[in-house]
Amino acid sequence: MSILNKLNNFQKEAASQVNGSVLILAGAGSGKTRTITYRIAHMVLECGISPYKILAVTFTNKAAKEMKERVETLIGEEGRKATVSTFHSFGIRVLRVYAETLNYDSNFTIFDVDDQKRVIRGITKQLVILDKKITDSMLASIISKLKENGVTPEQYLKDKPHKNNSEVIAEVYSRYIKELKASNGMDFSDILVNTYELLKQPEILEKLSDKYQYIMVDEYQDTNDIQYKIIKKLAEKHGNLCVVGDENQSIYGFRGADIKNILNFEKDYPGTKIVKLEENYRSTSAILKAANGVIKNNTSSLDKKLWTSKENGEKITVEQLRDGRAEAEYVVEKIKKFQEQGRKLKNFTVLYRTNAQSRNFEEAFLKHNIRYKVFGGQQFYQRAEIKDILSYLAFINNPKDTISLSRILNVPKRKIGDKSLEKIFQYSSENNMSVYDAIGECEKMEGIGPALKTSLLEFYDDIVSLIQMVQDHCKVSDIFQALIEKIKYKNYIEKNYPLDYEMRIENLEELRNSIFEIERIIDTVTLREYLENVSLVSATDDLSEDDDYIKVMTIHNSKGLEFPVVFITGAEDEVFPGKNADFDKNALEEERRLMYVAITRAEEKLYILHADSRFMYGEMSFRTKSRFIEEIPHDSLEIPEKREFIPVPRKEYPQKAKLDNLNITSTRLSSKVFVYKAGEKVMHPKFGLGVVRDMDEKRVLVEFVDGKKEIASVVAEKFLKKQ
Repeated sequence: MSILNKLNNFQKEAASQVNGSVLILAGAGSGKTRTITYRIAHMVLECGISPYKILAVTFTNKAAKEMKERVETLIGEEGRKATVSTFHSFGIRVLRVYAETLNYDSNFTIFDVDDQKRVIRGITKQLVILDKKITDSMLASIISKLKENGVTPEQYLKDKPHKNNSEVIAEVYSRYIKELKASNGMDFSDILVNTYELLKQPEILEKLSDKYQYIMVDEYQDTNDIQYKIIKKLAEKHGNLCVVGDENQSIYGFRGADIKNILNFEKDYPGTKIVKLEENYRSTSAILKAANGVIKNNTSSLDKKLWTSKENGEKITVEQLRDGRAEAEYVVEKIKKFQEQGRKLKNFTVLYRTNAQSRNFEEAFLKHNIRYKVFGGQQFYQRAEIKDILSYLAFINNPKDTISLSRILNVPKRKIGDKSLEKIFQYSSENNMSVYDAIGECEKMEGIGPALKTSLLEFYDDIVSLIQMVQDHCKVSDIFQALIEKIKYKNYIEKNYPLDYEMRIENLEELRNSIFEIERIIDTVTLREYLENVSLVSATDDLSEDDDYIKVMTIHNSKGLEFPVVFITGAEDEVFPGKNADFDKNALEEERRLMYVAITRAEEKLYILHADSRFMYGEMSFRTKSRFIEEIPHDSLEIPEKREFIPVPRKEYPQKAKLDNLNITSTRLSSKVFVYKAGEKVMHPKFGLGVVRDMDEKRVLVEFVDGKKEIASVVAEKFLKKQ
């Protein structure tokens, strides 16, 4: 009996096609890894093909490890003889053998991203670069792309003469190539480019083609141009190429992945056998119907339609919430109800389009003592740019805070070395003054150069002016904005983190939104009160991988994962899909593929949430639900009756001086009768900063950022701390 009998009919058809070119279009949850591994087992056990002649490549070490282990489970020791690896691991294996052909020693060094930047930094120090926007990270990114696209420094200069610093870029690129070569080193791009260079040599290509006569590529929709060329060369002689992928899950265009590679496979390899794996083993019919309804609107879709033998399951819940806070509270409420039914936290995931959207969910989970972990990224308040600005604000609030000072003194970079710091701390100690005050007297210090003294005094003056804003009772949002501008923090981000500049700026905008949210409720909130509130909502414990917790992540990070219950959040136009979708058809189609990926993460229950209004770019704005919701067949949706939400204007509530305008009786305002006064700021250990709106003998009505809470008077006296 064939080992392939354990597969369904379509998987069996795909796995049994050994010779020639094969395109396996494997839909989400259709068992593609199972199909690939059984195909290898069938080739070795039943077709008599030597495992040494089999090459299977994928994109991550984790995927390669899982594939190799599954093959070994099926065929034992023989499975170890097949080459199952990532593209880069395969390239290194080949280059170790043939490096001398390219004038490298076989013991060449592999330069990682940090090594790459270090080399470029050394080169830029030798050159006079007037444009301060040209950073080491930016140059490293440009050079990698040029290499992988086969563009030499000379060609780049010829294509872009006298434009966008092309002379500088070409010069750094040229010197970088020479320096790596002199060091007998290759970076990650070199590994792929040099592998392809070897394959251009007929003798080497002949040897490798005869060695790897049967080639398989997983996640083919994610291949870039150089990976495409490597595979095409290797498969040229024998033509036994099997690629597995899903055009509907091509979501890495920003990394260079080219969806045309899978769309044009049949043209590249005439006579290709195409097999579609459409039976999904993960999700209910209702969820798959939604996924199919969305993706059919893409012209890049190859008419693949997921189906399942599972029952229809629950309809997809589309919920309209008041705002981002209400969205997070809704998720908490649903999860708690599921927990009452015996569900574990690891059964849930919260998905969003951008990292900055995590803040509301993190704060809600912390407030309700629900364990969570940001998957594939840092928690919001632990992100470098957030910690930088909060450290500045903490220091402005308390200039004696040397811990915050030590973080911000070189952010942006002021070239303050350890020896200079030592002198500043020593002066502070000898003169019995704070380190900050010592910085103000740096001109009196010996052993510190004029340039550094100028830099330190600029820092000191900036802090003085910001402290003055605090003393003048300026709004926290105004202090935040002045801080960003004075230290030119956005320029610092652009210079040092060009590859994820936009994401970090979005995070800063979200931090500013958190300030506006509090100021909307409490117009007179002070910097100290805001920082106390942040410390309350940002504290969290580390979790081990084995703990039971909710995974919170971007949709990109969710690819390949699955969960019984999924919440897709922020489903609003200009959020998901993003703004670019209105002007770029390809961008819209990639966003739609992202929605398809998000929907197909759900096994049993799917929620799609959108808000009537949301803080964006520092102000509350009305939102329109995502066009993708309209593309889901309506009979698959459960849409509660629409509730009319009116967003609260930012200055709806008057300041203390105007409390007599509130609709509250004079009896209730009397401090002789009640512990609290209407309009008084309070801090709650769970809900954070709030303002008292009303009270009587039995309860106190307090408005917090995420809504009003009635608190029993006896409980309020215990837990509500006056500010």
